[in-house]
Formats: sequence, C-alpha cells, structure tokens
Amino acid sequence: MGRPGFIGEHGFSTLIEKGGKRYLFDTGSGIGLSFNLKLLEKSLKGVSCIFLSHGHYDHTSGLGWALHETGPVNVMAHPDVFSRHYVKNPLLFAVEPRYIGSPVPKEELLALGAKFTWVDQTRQVEDGVWFVTGVPCKPNQNCQDPQLLLQNGEGFLPDPINDDASLLIETSSDPVLLLGCAHAGILNILDHLQDTLKIRKLRAILGGTHLMFFSSERIAAVTQRFEDFGVEHVGVCHCTGMNAVVALGAHFKDRFTAAAAGSVFSFD
Repeated sequence: MGRPGFIGEHGFSTLIEKGGKRYLFDTGSGIGLSFNLKLLEKSLKGVSCIFLSHGHYDHTSGLGWALHETGPVNVMAHPDVFSRHYVKNPLLFAVEPRYIGSPVPKEELLALGAKFTWVDQTRQVEDGVWFVTGVPCKPNQNCQDPQLLLQNGEGFLPDPINDDASLLIETSSDPVLLLGCAHAGILNILDHLQDTLKIRKLRAILGGTHLMFFSSERIAAVTQRFEDFGVEHVGVCHCTGMNAVVALGAHFKDRFTAAAAGSVFSFD
C-alpha cells in the first residue's frame, strides 16, 4: 500500500539528497512526479544531476517537466538510452509490438536544457556516487525478458537493454544500491559490484528488481545472494512482482519495506 495521498503510477523516480547536493534518479511516467514532490514539500530546484536508469517511458516521461523545474542540468545516462525499445504482450496490448522508449526525443530535451553525459562503464560520477552500467550477463544468470524487443530496421530483435544502469551510493558505513529496473539482472549486478568495485556488503538494496518473471527457485537464489551481501534493509517496488515481494517480505521481515510512492529512506 502506498502512503495516503500520493500518486502511485507504473514507473519509478526518486530524489536523492547527499552531502548538501541533490540528485534525481529517473522521472517516472510523468504523472506523479510533480504532485508527489509537492506532498513531500520538495522541489527540483538546485538538483545538480538527473540520472537515468534506462530509456523506457516509465522512467523517462517526466524528464521534460523536470527540466522545466531544474533549468539547464547534467543528465547522465548510458549512450543507448534512446534506443527504440518495444514490448509485445498480447495479453495487454495489440499483437503488434508497441513502442515503450522515451516519448520525448533527445533533440527536444536538449532544447529544454538537458546536458547529456554518456557513461557506458561503471565509474564514480559524484562524490560518493557511482553510476553502475555495462554489467556483463553471465550465461547461467540470463535475465532477458522475452516480451521486450529492440527495433532493428523494419524488424525486431530481443532487447538486451544495454542502457540499464543503477546507482551505488556511499554512506557512513556500507553503500546503498539503488535500482531502476535491474534489467541487467540483479544477480549480475551484484556480481559486477563484487568483481569490479570489490563490494562485499551492502547497507540496503532499494528500487525495482524485475523479479516478476522469476521462478520461486530463482527468487530464493536472489534472497540468498542478498544475505551473502549482509543487506540490512530491502525496499523493493515497481517491477519486482507480487510473488517476489511476498517472498522477500517473508524472509527479511522487519528488514523489508514495500517501497511504495512517498517512501522515504534515511542513511547517515
């Protein structure tokens, strides 16, 4: 259940305040961002960077409005963020693939003040903030959603969503992993943090985990991997899926939060 009064939409966006600086990670579907910020008594004035986790509409549709609020600002994303992302789901849509990429073209966003910085490999981008991308997919941890397609000329191919990105945010103790959708695969992302940045422990894992299509066995493997990292708090939302939410909640108990719209997490 979300907090009373807040707009919950299919999408993801979060405001980050760290060390006197403010950042926005994703912009949702464009419906709830302005309304929910007002309820939180927050604004985007002074935001120094907008990070994009990938190019799907439910993470980018609010970007135009956000730019009106921030004025000219750095927008950090993988260079493939404007790829022609599609979905084909006969249960929900027409039989033909439907475009689900950014609804606003790059040229229009540039005119609104977006100053794009392209990052295709994991690196530190702000003091205590790492942009995690370019995550390799291990053969035994393939997480590709068969419904997601990439336009290729007049046809379509399976979409690897190469533009997927997460944030690693340092705290006074262990870092927090903030996910948009984890299309690279949460297990792959955790392995990448361990192999590349030598991360062995996480204070929290927050955001969308894209576990909705995972079997109970794979969800159990994710749960164990979270424990391997000594995760103190799990706060999931968006694309996690009800089965995974129930399983994670049952396992982590008071270390678990369903991070609905309006949720606030504080780490010293």
